This record gives sequence, structure tokens and C-alpha cells, in this order.
Amino acid sequence: MDGAITTRRSLDDFGILRGTDKSSLNHDFLRHYERILGRLRDEPITLLEIGVFRGGSLMMWEDFLPNGRIVGVDINPECAQYAGGRREVEIGSQADAVFLDDVGRRLNPHVIVDDGSHLADHVILTFRTLFRHLRPGGIYIVEDVHFHAGPGAPHWRGTSDTPPQDVLLQLARMVACPGTAGDGEREWAHQVDGVEFFYGGVAIRKRGTRSREEVAARRALVEQADLPRVWAAYAMHAYNNTLDLPDAVDAIQRAMQTEPRNPEHYEVLGQILEKAGDLHGAIEAARTAVELHPSDGRRRAWLDRLRAQGPIG
Repeated sequence: MDGAITTRRSLDDFGILRGTDKSSLNHDFLRHYERILGRLRDEPITLLEIGVFRGGSLMMWEDFLPNGRIVGVDINPECAQYAGGRREVEIGSQADAVFLDDVGRRLNPHVIVDDGSHLADHVILTFRTLFRHLRPGGIYIVEDVHFHAGPGAPHWRGTSDTPPQDVLLQLARMVACPGTAGDGEREWAHQVDGVEFFYGGVAIRKRGTRSREEVAARRALVEQADLPRVWAAYAMHAYNNTLDLPDAVDAIQRAMQTEPRNPEHYEVLGQILEKAGDLHGAIEAARTAVELHPSDGRRRAWLDRLRAQGPIG
């Protein structure tokens, strides 16, 4: 069992053979993971797992991902012995945000699995530190959240006032209904494509981005449709995916040419300019949107928020 198993087995097969408690003999996580990660099986991805223990999980991932780079993190220096083949081990604490940030920045992983200390403060800190380094379209998995329910929950709380499942449930609410998120939470909701709960675990999918080629292909269709609402939708789509400000502004201006008094177009322009860091331009666009529809309290609140950040034009 020292060498990687090369037959085309299921992830659960490998989990049983490597003795990890993720298999169907124990927590039964792996049937979920194979469904969630199956599309990546043959890709040259980087998988980062917090918690090495006896190395069985790292070997399982190496078996399942024949072209993958497998990196484990553990606080115990003895876990370095489980490096080898396509397996690497980083020694450090998941309570150390500087260490985690450095690892995440260097690896830029496609998949992150937190099977570390399970302490609530560690789980939350690790997620908030590493998720930003997860690649677009990547998967972040938190295991054993069921530890934080029932009579044993206080043991796993650490210094956190909140159990991790509550943080992740709130994230799921923000993703499903982003309009309910506070200003400080909108960026989190925007980064996440979906949140899936299953027994004992949570999988968070990071929103992917489209290539410039894909966006250009969509622009050709938008030009063919030549509808103002489609130009407006394309403007935001183009900027979110390529950060091509001239392309996005040109698109929303096409919509304005046909519907010069539609406040929605000025709102789109303002949102794009705000994201691009052009606060003055965003304020001007928001003010026009409010002037075109004075009774819209939501847009007026948006304009007030923008004005509070900078000079009133």
C-alpha cells in the first residue's frame, strides 16, 4: 500500500483502502466529494487539506487525482513523514492567519478541505483567510461541523462566540438572497456560487469567471440581439469577468442611446464605475438614476452611501 493505487476505483474505494474515516465505513463524506469534485478528477489541480494525522487522506487524494498536487497542513512536525510522490506537507498552525495566508497565496488551490482541529475559531479563521486564495470555480469543504451540535459542542467552540455552521448558514442566506446582506457582507456573497450542506459537512463553491474569449462570443450575440436590456446585462457581465472597463462602458452607453431616460442603465453604469474605483463617476451616474426616478428609496440610499465615501459632485 506504499505506492499510489492506479486502478479506476471510486473515491470511497480509495478511502477504505487508505483507512481514512471519510469513507462510507465512518462519516460517509466521500460519495458527496466524488459527485462534487468528479469533474476535476483528471485535471492538474492543487488540493490543500488542513489536517494530516496519519497521512491516509493525502494518499487517498493522490490515488483519486492522478494529475493532482496534494498538499497537507498540520501543526505536528512528525506529519512531514507523509510527504512523497505528489504529496507535500506544510508544518504550521491553522490558528496562524499569517501562515495560512502565505500557504494560500503560494498554492492558489483549486480545492481546500478543512479537516483540522475542528475548533470553531480555527474553522472560521481558516475559511476567512483561505477562501480568497481559492481559484475561481474552486471548492472549499468544511468537515465535521456536526461536532458543534449537542452536549459536546462547548468543547469545540474555542474562542468563538458563534459555531461555524451558523456562519456558513448565514453565508448561504446571503448567496440565495444577496439583497439582504449588509454592506460589509456583499462581497462575500458575490464571491460564492453556492453552498451545499450534507451530514457533517459543508461544500462552498467559489464563483467562476469567464475567459475573454467567452465574453467576446457573448458580445457577438448581444450585438445581434441589439436590445437595451441585453446591452445593460452584458455591460455588468463583461466587467465582472474581464475588468474591461471600456468594453463595459461602451455596452451600457449602447443601452442609453436607445433608452436615455431609463434609470436602470445609469444604475448599472454607477455600479460598474464604483467597482472600478471611479467614485466621482459613480456618484454622477447614481444622481442621474435618482433624478430619473425620485421615488426610488433604494437608489437614493445608494447615492447617499456613495456620497459619504467622497466629495459630492
